[in-house]
Amino acid sequence: MASISDIQIILALISASATSVLAAKLVIALYR
Repeated sequence: MASISDIQIILALISASATSVLAAKLVIALYR
C-alpha cells in the first residue's frame, strides 16, 4: 500500500509540473 501511495504522489507531482510548464509556455506564447 505504501508503494502505491508513493507512486500516486510521484505521478501527481509529475502531472502538476507538466501542467505548470504547459501553462508557462501558453503565457509566453500569448504575451509574444
